[in-house]
Amino acid sequence: MAWHRWAPAGGPGPRKCDGKMAKFKVNENVMARWPGSNLWFEASVVDFNDIEYQVMFKDDAKSEYVLKFRDVKSLEQFQRSRSKSRGRSSSRGRSTGRRKSPGRKSPGRKSPGRPKQIREPVIETKPMKIVEPEPVPVVIKPRTPSPKPVVRVARADKFAPRTSTPTRQSARIASLTEKHDEVDGQVNNIKPEVKTATENKVATQTLGSQLCGLTSCVGGCLKSAACAIIPSLATVKALIASLLIVGLPFFCNELCTKRKCTILEFPNMPRKLEVYYDLRAVGIVAAFSLMQLLLCLIPIGRKVSLPNGAQIRCNGYISLVVTLSLIPLLMYLDYDVLIVYTLFRQIMATTIALAVFLSVALYIRARYIPDDAKNPVGNTGIFLADLFNGRETCPAIRSLDLKFFVLRLMSTMWLMMNVIVVVKDLQIHLGQYSPTLLVACTLQIFYAVDFVWFEESILTTYEYTKNGFGLFFSVGSLQTPFFLTILTRLVLNHRTELEWYILSLVVALNLFGYTICRGSNSQKHAFRTNPSDPALAHLESLPTSAGTRLLVSGWWGVMRHPNYIGEILIMTSWTLLCGFNFALPWVLLGLDVLFLVARTYEVEEACRKKYGLAWNNYTDRVKCRLIPRVF
Repeated sequence: MAWHRWAPAGGPGPRKCDGKMAKFKVNENVMARWPGSNLWFEASVVDFNDIEYQVMFKDDAKSEYVLKFRDVKSLEQFQRSRSKSRGRSSSRGRSTGRRKSPGRKSPGRKSPGRPKQIREPVIETKPMKIVEPEPVPVVIKPRTPSPKPVVRVARADKFAPRTSTPTRQSARIASLTEKHDEVDGQVNNIKPEVKTATENKVATQTLGSQLCGLTSCVGGCLKSAACAIIPSLATVKALIASLLIVGLPFFCNELCTKRKCTILEFPNMPRKLEVYYDLRAVGIVAAFSLMQLLLCLIPIGRKVSLPNGAQIRCNGYISLVVTLSLIPLLMYLDYDVLIVYTLFRQIMATTIALAVFLSVALYIRARYIPDDAKNPVGNTGIFLADLFNGRETCPAIRSLDLKFFVLRLMSTMWLMMNVIVVVKDLQIHLGQYSPTLLVACTLQIFYAVDFVWFEESILTTYEYTKNGFGLFFSVGSLQTPFFLTILTRLVLNHRTELEWYILSLVVALNLFGYTICRGSNSQKHAFRTNPSDPALAHLESLPTSAGTRLLVSGWWGVMRHPNYIGEILIMTSWTLLCGFNFALPWVLLGLDVLFLVARTYEVEEACRKKYGLAWNNYTDRVKCRLIPRVF
């Protein structure tokens, strides 16, 4: 189907394409023909294009169909036709029969005149008295079945279509269906033959009945076993995913140390838990988290109200200034800031423990929140699955949005870790800085600063609006500073140096990916917050059944997930700075690509359920997910 240019982003309205114009708007009440019949029912327009309407009938099932223009008419047309039909029916009722004009007599044939009215005899239903003849001896054979009366099927019953078409008799039929035990088994209002107890006993003893009973018994056992196994499979799946997301940062950091960085040997994991615990690390994480919490709550910056009732302050620039000035201030006060690098393993363990604690606490808190604030995916009744996915989507404590706070804590901590790596390099080599390390840390710091500076655009992302606050979100977010600094620490420990022209190409690739990622995210955020903005008037969009509109031009008209391809290019530029002598950075890049590709399918499935036909129209127009004309 060839889809033409859609209406601009000002709102749904009539469109004219190839000489045809849609007369009805979205949510307008119309009369629509039920598919495969000549019956017309009231419906509302859900979506439309240049040749078809998607309508929703006002029946109990809220049936939706795609109909041609000719099968959808206005309510006024049916009201006018109904009034005319009533006038004709009244005149028709006054006529007693067909009368011939007296001048139209047939020659040679006698006019029969007006026929006499013959009154049909009324058949009384009173019982008639039957005179029985004298008894005649009759030999009665045993077990001879008595003749069954042949019941004549009425014409209306014989040809009545048994469909789910909503008719005027729906209320009567619905009332009849309540008496399921009485009507079940009847055909055309004829009660089935009732067998005696002896006949039923004989029928149950047949081989077919025994096989059916055995089959139903086996099926019931299999169903019970499946119901018992499925929660176990979900628990095992959630357990494996939780262990991976918690243990993978420790495993990867132990793979790449100062002595070696290889994936061919299993790392020497510390066997004592004391290695991952240090009271100084707990103090550093607690103090830094408290500082970021206070910066989130200070009454400076633009206030944004969220659906969960929280009111956040978009003052990320203040957090950036305070965080970046923290290290020079501590160095001026003769505080050893490199203790953060020394306690890297302990700080990582403390931060991940904080993330697990938040997930468990919010899991318990979700018992006392309203149902509309819960995450549908995280309320299955399976403990580990719900803990991993999160039972609450956007938790808030008074005016503090916890998702917003965790994301800011992640980005500022990531920024600080890269600054510490640069200070460590300057201390080791006494002023002989590494250009490759400086570029690697600068690119990551730049991305972290951008994340905080444009933090308001996070509020319209899929991760913020759909993902629950569970282990996947909390641990996955707070492990990012320790996961991505593997790349910069590898350049620091193994001194991988690249030529200046290679560094220039890597920086160009990074900026190209950043342009795609930031441009697409900002365009989507601006359109979702204010679709009628004059600055967005040049963008094409199409209406959806959810009352919103989908962008089909700009970055989102080239590919369906431009922000993801931008992130992949940024991650590729960071990996290139590590060279080709180490496999671990490329393995991390492969994991990132696999995660984003899987996320595209997850997002599209959610959009297909939310937008319905409009999403199918969008995918027909924008064919590729990540790479134009490839994928």
